[in-house]
Amino acid sequence: MYEKGFAYLLQGEHEKVIYGVLKHLHVSRQDPDYEDLVVEGQIAFAQAYCAYCQAHDSVTEEAVMPYLYQKIKWRLLDLLRKQTRTKQRECGLPENADELWIVANCQNDDVIIRDLLERLWNLCTPKERKFLELQLYSNLNLVKTAKMLEISRKTVYNYKRSILRVKSIILCKILYNVLPVSH
Repeated sequence: MYEKGFAYLLQGEHEKVIYGVLKHLHVSRQDPDYEDLVVEGQIAFAQAYCAYCQAHDSVTEEAVMPYLYQKIKWRLLDLLRKQTRTKQRECGLPENADELWIVANCQNDDVIIRDLLERLWNLCTPKERKFLELQLYSNLNLVKTAKMLEISRKTVYNYKRSILRVKSIILCKILYNVLPVSH
């Protein structure tokens, strides 16, 4: 069905478009899924080429290559996002503060720490929660955390700054509620 697309892929240096997409998506040759993504890119190339040929009367390389690049990029990006969602589910991220508490293995008499964690968890965005969970239980440095969450280092530092700001506000509130203010 897609023989025409695969034949066009093998002509000249058309396969370079796949490697260009992978480079644009920051997928290195050392990535364990690299070869699988190349094959997916080849399939996407053949499918997109056949779809383009059906929709257009004339096919020129100048017109078809940007179209193929975009289609391959979208397909591989979808696959990478799906892999990321799968990895996140496998990490077993807590859905709420009670699950976080169970994972934390804190003593029940550490009421202040538990209260701090629950308040912090409830005030964090879902993305900050993923960051917080990784920081609490994986002992990864911030660069490795950024790679694991597939976000930039700048975003990780922003999460850290935001969480520390919220944490300090909560600590102050807890201290003022626990310790009487003397005049």
